[in-house]
Amino acid sequence: MRNINDLLGLLDELRTLIDSPNTNVVWSQFNSVEEVLNTLDTLKRRVALGDNKVISELKILFAPTGSFQEISIDSGWGEKFIELATRFDEIFD
Repeated sequence: MRNINDLLGLLDELRTLIDSPNTNVVWSQFNSVEEVLNTLDTLKRRVALGDNKVISELKILFAPTGSFQEISIDSGWGEKFIELATRFDEIFD
């Protein structure tokens, strides 16, 4: 997997945005903010270990109307998510 550091940095940014008192996960696949944060931490560990299977999971989460976008819209940072999703796509082009 190329650009591991770029991907890990992007996931760190996403984690910071989600780890906020204003985060709403009601329309996502997650039951709580803690669950999202734990999932992100697990995904980051898998990326760092070079687990290529994690990419397909991340692509689903970053997809339009995926859980990360739903969280971003409901939490007031939808535009920032578009920027992150664009960077995510560029990592894999």
